Amino acid sequence: MKDTRGLKYLEHTWGIREKGLLEEFCVGYVNGTLLEVLPSEGDVIEVLKRMGVLTSRGQETLYHCVTIPLRDLSNAIVGLYGKKIEPKEGASEELFLPSPPRGILNWQAAKRSQSLLLTPTILEGLRLYQEGFRNTMPCYGKKGPIQDHFDLFTRFSVKETYCVHTPNDAGKGWAREVETALTGKGLRVYPVELPEKDVVVYFKRHTPEEFEELLKAANPKSLERSDLISKREEALYEESPVGFRVAYGGRLYEVKGIQRQGTQLKATIKASKHPPSATSPFELSTIDLYSHRSREGFARLLSGLFTEKVELLQEDLQRLLLRVEGFSPVRSSGHAIEPTGEERDEALRFLKSPSLLTEVLQDLETLGYTGEQTNKTVGFLAAVSRKLEEPLSLVIQSRSAAGKSALQEALLSLLPPEDYVKYTRLTDQALFYKEEDSLVHKILALEEARGMGGASYSIRAIQSSGQILVASTAKDSLTGKMKTYEYRVKGPAGVWMTTAQTELDQEMLSRCLTLSIDESQPMTERILKKQREEETLEGLLKKVTREKLLRKHQAAQRLLKPLRVVNPYASHLLFPSESLRARRDQKKYFALIKAVALLHQHQREIKTVAHQGEEISYIEVTLEDIETATRLARPVLERTAEELSPPSRTLLSIIRDKVTKECAHKKIEPREYPFTRRMVREWAGWSDWQVREHLKELVNLEFLRSRQGSWGREYLYELSGEEGPQHGLQLPDIEALRERVRIISSQPQARAPHASSHPLARAPAGRRVTL
Repeated sequence: MKDTRGLKYLEHTWGIREKGLLEEFCVGYVNGTLLEVLPSEGDVIEVLKRMGVLTSRGQETLYHCVTIPLRDLSNAIVGLYGKKIEPKEGASEELFLPSPPRGILNWQAAKRSQSLLLTPTILEGLRLYQEGFRNTMPCYGKKGPIQDHFDLFTRFSVKETYCVHTPNDAGKGWAREVETALTGKGLRVYPVELPEKDVVVYFKRHTPEEFEELLKAANPKSLERSDLISKREEALYEESPVGFRVAYGGRLYEVKGIQRQGTQLKATIKASKHPPSATSPFELSTIDLYSHRSREGFARLLSGLFTEKVELLQEDLQRLLLRVEGFSPVRSSGHAIEPTGEERDEALRFLKSPSLLTEVLQDLETLGYTGEQTNKTVGFLAAVSRKLEEPLSLVIQSRSAAGKSALQEALLSLLPPEDYVKYTRLTDQALFYKEEDSLVHKILALEEARGMGGASYSIRAIQSSGQILVASTAKDSLTGKMKTYEYRVKGPAGVWMTTAQTELDQEMLSRCLTLSIDESQPMTERILKKQREEETLEGLLKKVTREKLLRKHQAAQRLLKPLRVVNPYASHLLFPSESLRARRDQKKYFALIKAVALLHQHQREIKTVAHQGEEISYIEVTLEDIETATRLARPVLERTAEELSPPSRTLLSIIRDKVTKECAHKKIEPREYPFTRRMVREWAGWSDWQVREHLKELVNLEFLRSRQGSWGREYLYELSGEEGPQHGLQLPDIEALRERVRIISSQPQARAPHASSHPLARAPAGRRVTL
């Protein structure tokens, strides 16, 4: 067992307790057991006697002393200091080896700085060092600085010293002698008198910050700082919509994923050195900041990363705890980042433009996405609809390489980064434990529908109910009993995804608008031409304007408020009711109308109405909004109601054309003409995977019949009958709609009190506009 008498003496008498300091300066204790480990034969004992470590009688010179080795500039031990822990009356408490003192404690301080703090004794110097003043260099009591000190000051060009002394006569006398000696060597000397009887008492009653003030009182230009202060100082604090970054000294903490759950406060913390670099090592962990065990374990983990004491890192985590408790995430209101004055002016000009949607299409063309006018317009309005109470969701479906992801990326690039979240894949319960407001009025985008996995249920829930509410059980950290906790994730949120699959979750599809990419050869030629243009000087110049366009659109989106939209014509717009799916499709149609109106909110009067003591603000839909939405809704809703996916419909048309021509030539019925997958690949120019995928859908929906051929694994296909209806929904011509509105508005009718001034609101009950 180690002898702890030396440790207890240092802690109780001098307040020196840091293990790292004792190890750094190789502090030891002589308890009289040296002779037990020395060899009985040889010259070792005689050598130690000549050095003075042993007396002439073979006893330990520094017996019952706390000892500290003294080193020269090569770091070799050249002297030994001892401090009696129980000195005899009248005997010296401080001992050195019999030879003249040599060596310096903490000589590296002169190498680091041209300013040093001098103390009369070594243990006073260690106490000052423990308080964070690393430029401390002790002298040897009455001996003052020895020749080794002067040589060191000259070698490293030390300019100034602070003589820290006690207020008694001995302390003042030592300071005068040191000042005389150092001034004669050309150094500036600043006496620093402590207001207490010694260093130990001073630091029991005063902080390192107060000692810094003492140094400044002696020299107003003093730059001496305690490492304990600088290591604790907050060097950085930055907030983001999902967390914050904070640095204490050279330690950087990035905090995200804050979750408050009953008696738990969980956060994901990434710790690295500050300032960070690309190659900086880091530690990443999710901890419960309310748990002492969790904080302590993480602090020990960080101790190796930062090479700092665990106590300092525990203090960091306590400060992080207070920061996390006071942190409020940025709400998804679209105003997380305020546009600059110039950006605001440009955004308002855009939002007030009479040809707003035309400008959107032009900008997307400049950004590099050509064609697809309807898809781009509907997609842009779906993005705007995220600010409605029931946003539109999108599925972009087409064959691989058609440009699904490019369309989604182009549309998302127009939104502020805080207004959408994009994932490659979602695990089954990923959405259940997000922050409560993290999806409010946002777009949840998936790169591929396959990445939805088991999360499809939670996605459908937030689309239909506007929230996800989960109840789960966990152990209460205070009582140890199982307890039910509720997790709520609020909407509304729009969901976007792309897919090349033909078989999709119909529950999901019925909640979305389906967009299909133009896969025709003329469109391919336009895209290839656009790609070639991007390689030219004109293409380069367009890329330069990209950032400006994106800033304009993102600023405009931030200026759009999530207002309520009232459609005074809604009761007069009948919707085909043959299909059960119309119950959802009509809501999509109305949402598209409201998105058009919401986009034009800066061109409309914002009205208010008092209801049950609350003032409600809203804007009204115009006939122009209905016209725009109807023109866009026709192809999209027809495609959404289509039984076949668009690529499968295209493939069926190709097959039917080829088979019809061959049958006319051979004078046979189309049903009598079998064909193989290889023949279909040659006719369509599609890949084998695409042909297999879409033939499967055509067979499942009985547009084709398949049978096994004579070669075993070969399959033959034949047309099963008529092509069937291509669209499950028909909307009237826009001009017919305008004519009906004109007829209705021209009919005189007495107005009821407080009746709306819109012409359709005055229409007779039997004269409604049917879409």
